[in-house]
Amino acid sequence: MFDSTNESKADKEPVTIEVGEIALEGILELVEKDQQPGLVLCHPHPLFGGNMDDSRLLALSNAAVNKGFNILRFNYRGVGKSQGKFGQGIGEIQDTIAALSLLRSHPHTDDSRIALLGYSFGGSIAIAAAMDANPAALVAISARYRMPDLDPNLVTEAIRYVNCPSYIIHGRDDATVNYVESEAIYAHLQVEEKYLRLIKGANHFWTRKLDSIILMILTFLKDKLQLK
Repeated sequence: MFDSTNESKADKEPVTIEVGEIALEGILELVEKDQQPGLVLCHPHPLFGGNMDDSRLLALSNAAVNKGFNILRFNYRGVGKSQGKFGQGIGEIQDTIAALSLLRSHPHTDDSRIALLGYSFGGSIAIAAAMDANPAALVAISARYRMPDLDPNLVTEAIRYVNCPSYIIHGRDDATVNYVESEAIYAHLQVEEKYLRLIKGANHFWTRKLDSIILMILTFLKDKLQLK
């Protein structure tokens, strides 16, 4: 078992992600080896304090970098130093596609081995973005199949076009987003290689459960992205 509170061993490099006429802030972490697999992390809801420094994403990022993944965290439009304003989900999908494209173009990353991972709102956006972003693998944590106050078709339409191995994980004791949302995501995924993990005793914030799910996620990603 690892300690997810450990700092990553990679240098953190600020990057700018261009999305049309706006610029997003991001943090890139690269391991020492060239042509390593990459992982783009999508943060929780911007209107409820979500940002790229979410504690769960930081723990995931540190653990993944220390295992050999190149990582890109970024703030959606209107968050932190990212320009623009909340994009009603549509803009955030565009942001995610642009972020993956930036990591894909980096010379130290293998452009055929990049995954999308999102938590909560970010998980739903990662699913919706996968249709055009074409990641090599997808992870959605505590995500919604239908997002309230947004276009209900954001996920429901795009999910049919996800064509990569997908790992869906949710806490059975999540009082914020019921686990039936992830059951619906899993049921509607058309891809043959899909996995659903419902974790007993886990809430939306993964209190005392974070290390165990990080281990599950990294095991999945190491296999699907062929990390040696």
